[in-house]
Amino acid sequence: MSRTRLILAGLLAVIVVAVVASASATEPPKKCGGKVTATPTYCVEGLQLENAKGEPRAEEVEGTDGVSVLKATVAGVTSEVECKKGKSNGTIEDGASGTVGKSTMGNTLEECKMLTPTNCKLVSTKIKTAELNGALMWTGTRIEDKLAPPESGFAIIGIEGKETSCVIAEVGRPKDFEVVGSQVCEIDKANTEAEAEALTHQIICKTSGGSLKIGGSGAEMTSGATIKLVSGKKWSIKEST
Repeated sequence: MSRTRLILAGLLAVIVVAVVASASATEPPKKCGGKVTATPTYCVEGLQLENAKGEPRAEEVEGTDGVSVLKATVAGVTSEVECKKGKSNGTIEDGASGTVGKSTMGNTLEECKMLTPTNCKLVSTKIKTAELNGALMWTGTRIEDKLAPPESGFAIIGIEGKETSCVIAEVGRPKDFEVVGSQVCEIDKANTEAEAEALTHQIICKTSGGSLKIGGSGAEMTSGATIKLVSGKKWSIKEST
C-alpha cells in the first residue's frame, strides 16, 4: 500500500472514532423502565434524570406540607407538638447505573403549637428541619423514601415554661431539645400513583416509619407533603435501567 493510501486510511479511522465519540457524548437520557424493582429512581416526562453523557443530574422541587404531629417523651413528660402547615424545598436526582434515586429536602413547619403538656409552650411557632438526604426504597410492596440528616440532628425544638408548673423548662428560660434519627415515608397512597407521570406526588410519613428520638426516648411523627418540580414538568418513580 502506498504512503498516500496509508495516510488516507489513518485519517478515515480518526474520523470514524471522532464520530462515534461525538454520538456517545450526545446520547439522549434513557427512557425509564416499567414496573418498579429494587432500584426505583426519579423520572421526568418518561426519561431518567441524566445529562447527554449519561451522568446524573438534579431537578429542583418544592412543596406544601399539611398538618404535622410529633409525639414524644420530653424530660420524662408525655408531649405532643402540632404544626398546621409548612413548606418544602430540595432536589431529586437520578439513580445512575442501577442505583436508587436520591434527594435532598428541607422543611419549615409553621403555625406550631405545644398541645401537651398545656403548661409548657414552644419558643417559636416555626420548626425547621435539617437538610435531609433521601434514598428511595422498594420494600417488595411499597415505594418508600428514607429521610435522614447527613450529620447533625433531624430538628431542634425549643421549649419553655408557660406556667411555673412546667417541669420541662422554666418560665423565661427556654431549653433546646434535639430530634435525632430518620423517617421513612411512603410515596403516594399506592404504587400505581407513584409510577404515573403527574405534576405532583405525595410524601406520606406515618408513625410506624421512623426511628426518631428526643433525649434517648422514642418519638413518633406523622406528616405529609405535596411535592412538585419547580420546572413544572410531570414526573414519576420507576425502575432505573
